[in-house]
Amino acid sequence: DFLDVYTAMTLIDPNAAAPSGRGENTGPSVARLVLQDLAQLAACVAADGSISDFAATEVLRRAGCLDQLPADADQRITRTEEMHEALAAFGAACVKPDATVAEVVAPIIRAQVFTVDARLLQQFANQTPPPAAPIPRKETETDDARRRRGWCALFKAPWAELERYRCYLAGNSELSTHQVVKGSEFTHVMVVMDDDQSGGNQISYDKLFGATELGERDLDNVQAGKETTIDRSLRLLYVTCSRARESLALVLWAKNPKEALEFARHKSGWFADGEVFEIPWPRQVAV
Repeated sequence: DFLDVYTAMTLIDPNAAAPSGRGENTGPSVARLVLQDLAQLAACVAADGSISDFAATEVLRRAGCLDQLPADADQRITRTEEMHEALAAFGAACVKPDATVAEVVAPIIRAQVFTVDARLLQQFANQTPPPAAPIPRKETETDDARRRRGWCALFKAPWAELERYRCYLAGNSELSTHQVVKGSEFTHVMVVMDDDQSGGNQISYDKLFGATELGERDLDNVQAGKETTIDRSLRLLYVTCSRARESLALVLWAKNPKEALEFARHKSGWFADGEVFEIPWPRQVAV
């Protein structure tokens, strides 16, 4: 389970929170400290919270942290002791079962062990509560407010989730997105359909399920025998549904649940009796 961390990352940077199938899947670059630097440092921590000085020193050397040590001998000793104390506190926090991300990163940030993105430092220092989440389909949200909610959620999230999230990014998790599993099949598949999150107007599951009427362009394309929004949506739905070996769940966030349910139950011919349910939710859903 890494839902808290994943949700936070999608708010911080929606374009980098999930694997894309292109290049390195390392998550939002602004969160490098927790996703890369501290991940390597955490590998040096034993089950009792002690940290291997040799292994940790190698991590710091590769990150360039040791290059910043003062040239003066006395100052160098003082700085080394500060860093050693921070690493010890980091190790102790890592093994706490209920440790949050904020608790684990705090000693590292206070001691300035790594060079950290200024945006992360600014958000960590900001002690104000997160802004309220917008009401879906009714309120808009600024990018700054969205990112602030994401940072607050990340710092509050369980530290243990970060390792599972990193496994997901690397493709070593049981959870995958369709962009990086083309042609693959899985025992259990859930397809979430939400026009608000589709990122464009080429796909519309509301139109496919009869919750929204076809627009003029679609009607013209029907008359001309050209591809419509429904054709594209149905093709994508087929691709995702065909990934399942044993079980498949479809979740539709519908603008008009009543019409969508009517289509799914009585008009589509896709589902058997008892396979379609309505889930009560602030944003109503047909499943």
